[in-house]
Amino acid sequence: MIGVIGVDCTLDEIEFKMARYQWGSVYSFLINKEGETIFHPLMKPSSNLKEDPIFIPISQLEKEKSGGTAPANFSIIENGMRKGSSFGSLYVADARNGIPATYFYAALNDSEFGFAFSLSPTDQEYRRSKEPEDKTPFQSVDTRSYYNLLIEYNSTEARKELPGVFKYLQVKYNVDRYPGLRVTYEHSSIFLAPKCHCDSVEYIFNDDLAKKTVLAHKWINGDEPDLGCSDASGQRYEKGIRADVLITQPIEVEWKKRRFEALDKVKWTYVGLRSGVFRTYPGHRSGRSYDPTARPWYRRAAADPSKTSISTPYMDAAGVGKIITISQALFEGMTPRNWSDCLEQHGDGPYPGGCLCLKDADCKSRSCYVSQGPGPNKTKHRCATERVEGVTSLDILYSDFHDKIMEIMKSSDANSTRSCSSTSTYTCPNGEPGCRTRCYLFDTSANMIVDPDFTLVKDIEVSKYSGVTMGKKEGEIMRELIFKHGFFIRKDSVEFQGTCSIAGGQRVSLEGLPKNPEEQDNYYKTKGPIPKFSNDYGCIQDLVSFSVNRSALGPSGMITGNVTGPCMQGFYYVTALPRTNLFLLVIENWKNVQQSNFFNFNCRITQKIVNAGAYRIINGTCADEAESTVTLSEQNKCPQLTNIEIPCDYQTASTHTLSLLISTSLTFFYILYHFIM
Repeated sequence: MIGVIGVDCTLDEIEFKMARYQWGSVYSFLINKEGETIFHPLMKPSSNLKEDPIFIPISQLEKEKSGGTAPANFSIIENGMRKGSSFGSLYVADARNGIPATYFYAALNDSEFGFAFSLSPTDQEYRRSKEPEDKTPFQSVDTRSYYNLLIEYNSTEARKELPGVFKYLQVKYNVDRYPGLRVTYEHSSIFLAPKCHCDSVEYIFNDDLAKKTVLAHKWINGDEPDLGCSDASGQRYEKGIRADVLITQPIEVEWKKRRFEALDKVKWTYVGLRSGVFRTYPGHRSGRSYDPTARPWYRRAAADPSKTSISTPYMDAAGVGKIITISQALFEGMTPRNWSDCLEQHGDGPYPGGCLCLKDADCKSRSCYVSQGPGPNKTKHRCATERVEGVTSLDILYSDFHDKIMEIMKSSDANSTRSCSSTSTYTCPNGEPGCRTRCYLFDTSANMIVDPDFTLVKDIEVSKYSGVTMGKKEGEIMRELIFKHGFFIRKDSVEFQGTCSIAGGQRVSLEGLPKNPEEQDNYYKTKGPIPKFSNDYGCIQDLVSFSVNRSALGPSGMITGNVTGPCMQGFYYVTALPRTNLFLLVIENWKNVQQSNFFNFNCRITQKIVNAGAYRIINGTCADEAESTVTLSEQNKCPQLTNIEIPCDYQTASTHTLSLLISTSLTFFYILYHFIM
């Protein structure tokens, strides 16, 4: 052997290519011959990893959502991929996502990798958006779509190719409502995620933003036939991308004339489609690696599409402050179906999209409504399709959302001290002073959505309002809801790609660090005048999470109780908010237990026992020889280890080795000298 030729392929490129052709519940994964996972939708994107990746066994990932056991017969699939089977398929009645699916798998030619994807019966028909036959309504200056890199419309190339556009958009910078950002109130803006492009990697690392803007603008507003990414087409975008841009354009009119009586400080209104097309108003810039389908607001709504989803408070990606996102899933177009076919194939239900319905429970999608889609029974209630085409959302400043919620829950007696919005105290039932009423909203994972204390926290103190759980705030009540009422169900898992912090504290905000999408884009090119600081590092974590058991609310739809513990005392009520992912917790006669000058260990322990979160595992996990009767290794929760014999002779020096090195070096320079001469 003379040498070895190698080619480096970034994990980003693999992720973009494998995520591109997925729809509905379809997903794919890539493993090597050792069963180690290279790509899987449950793994973190490589760009978010703090350390070199730990390759997790595919069997571990495939059992994450099925109660700790892999789907039946999955070992057949894994063994086939590891042995390099040319092609195979297997139907699994209870796949990872809980629905029937067929796994298709094969080995990649002349490599040690195997590829597979899971296809459910409801996703066997792939439907792509179709462009309107008449594009005339979209070709006037008022109805065109505009790319999100607003400042690039003022570049030399754009002024030449697209004269007058920048002036028409009336781009504003650093207005009070959007400090540090460029926005336009004239139009929404279009962003195309990396997976919308035929060459995602070229898009990510291409810093010619002016040319990128001109090409995108001409394509989304053009009339050139959409041929997709075939080699012969020479086009830059996936087939159907322009169709999604045109389909979402009419909603801009509604956004521009919106009037929200209940909410004054709506920051952004937007829609993200499964193709990666992202339209937002007011028009503004998004980071080049942004993918709407990977964002929590999209995944939350898509996972429970029949409900309106409200996020936990978080720092806006565009940098406008602490916000809440309200999201609603958008279903794929209605499938025409005759009622007789629905009865014959599905009996008493639930029914697929297009069938008649009376209530949400009649439908597989849990959504029954009147649609103008084609087909019989056009004027009657029909079931929505099971596939989510996109998610529409709006972002609201947390302070505004909190104030409106508290105003809604205000007592009819304006002078009442027992109202949720009151900051006054009243006499406790035992005659002591200092009681008050505390009100919270929390989601299906026990995350606090509305908490009076969040209004007192600075926006940059993200850890004090984002991802705060009920166990941390009201440990005694959380404990009763778990162990007494069975309202919360605990789940434990191991995260091999976790992120730990050296210490808590505020987000670093030095001048020169990228804070908004424009600065982040420039950071790719300049790396910033100040090195990027991070107090995070990769670690292995024990994940503790909770999910709601709605049936525990019982016929009354409410749980009540009285608690007295080391942290607080009070009488509580818990109930669900209809058609949302939220629950209301009201605590009357709430009072902090009097604390001494010493740390309240009992309170701290009570909260820790029932708190969700990620906890660093120290001293290893796989070869642990502690006194525990069952190790993680025995539970098959550890990545597979590959034994590699490392020779140690290179760590010692000898005269022979040194002379050989000198001789080799002199020979190399001698050849180099004569080559140059």
